Amino acid sequence: MSMLLTKAIRVDRLVLTASAAVGSALILVGGYNSTRCEKMSDHRIRKRSTVIKANTGVVAIHPKRANTREELSKIRGGQDEIFRRWELDEDGWRELPARAWPKYQPNPEQLAGIQVEVERHGCKASSPSSTDICQSLLFNVATALVFYSVDPVAGFQQYEQLAWRHGNVDAMVACGIILVEGLGGFRHREAEGVDWLQKAVTLESTQGMYELGTVYYTGIDDVVDEDPEVAFSLFQKAADKGHVGAMYMMADCLIEGEGTKMDVARAIPLLYQAADQGHRYARQRVRELLNMKAYK
Repeated sequence: MSMLLTKAIRVDRLVLTASAAVGSALILVGGYNSTRCEKMSDHRIRKRSTVIKANTGVVAIHPKRANTREELSKIRGGQDEIFRRWELDEDGWRELPARAWPKYQPNPEQLAGIQVEVERHGCKASSPSSTDICQSLLFNVATALVFYSVDPVAGFQQYEQLAWRHGNVDAMVACGIILVEGLGGFRHREAEGVDWLQKAVTLESTQGMYELGTVYYTGIDDVVDEDPEVAFSLFQKAADKGHVGAMYMMADCLIEGEGTKMDVARAIPLLYQAADQGHRYARQRVRELLNMKAYK
């Protein structure tokens, strides 16, 4: 898949190979097989008004090229060491933040142990009150049930109970993702899913901001119109809270001038932060910018 197709793909929610039963609906580090990915790629091709061609060094004209060179020079001086470190990362040289969401996705073997803890603490999602420990345990059970396709229906119901009864923000985001993307064999219920994401954003969920941003970035037929300005605002809020995928998408919008004024210089620190935390497409984009003749 070319850079033009992959540059806007969300890569933060890595799903391990054990979840192959629902893999066609989930995001992978090296690609994205879901309908959502196709929409993101089609969107990029349709709306791409500024093309940066890494192979030829041709760059769209913009007023702040000098500032862009200055920002790149901050990286260029140590780029050999940076690239060496990134290559070592592939061999596990250092522990990088999880690219998955949820960050912890217990597999079926781990599920049994978590359920023992659920019983030991007397946790019930349907209970009118629940401790933080119980909410965490029950959320992990639901994650295993959905993302490893053990029992997606039961997992989703548990997420719903945590969201409705306990105001669990992560459970709201999970409900939103499942319904918007149709994970685990669920029928797409995009409007309901967007409502869950909006509830999570109201409660300052960083992941919710990122997910809702991608909804506005691509739009959903008959549910949400494309709105680059709203998408950029949500990406910015999530990036300010340290969300790696949002940093990448915010930078991408700045480079393309989507939802905001084009500002490549402002995008470079964001790309570098995302790249240094393991975002592979950000690393690819940094390499491209450093190789462009116009910025040397």
